[in-house]
Amino acid sequence: MIPVKTRQELETALRDEVNVPAGDDARIADCVERAIYYVGEAMGEGPHADRVKASPVYADCVISCAADLYESRNARFGVLNAGTSDLDPVRVSLDPLRSVWPKLKAAGVLTGSQVIV
Repeated sequence: MIPVKTRQELETALRDEVNVPAGDDARIADCVERAIYYVGEAMGEGPHADRVKASPVYADCVISCAADLYESRNARFGVLNAGTSDLDPVRVSLDPLRSVWPKLKAAGVLTGSQVIV
């Protein structure tokens, strides 16, 4: 079995994902912390959730969510500010789990609007 990534490994992976090799330590750590909580709550309980939490899929979901949280500063009100006049504004989801839902579904964890209680 592949070992679960440590918080430091998740922070390093997030830095690679958002292309921030150094600095902004507090914000990186905060985004990883919040992403761990959001993804854990989205997964809930159950055999599929427990299996995914012990797999590389969990780290991938946390990194995706953390990257969305990190980049949200540049996407106020759902519009990405690329910082250049050459690009038109791009709408992005305000849901930090938007990139996580399809990954969890593919791993067998039904979440979000797919769950009917």
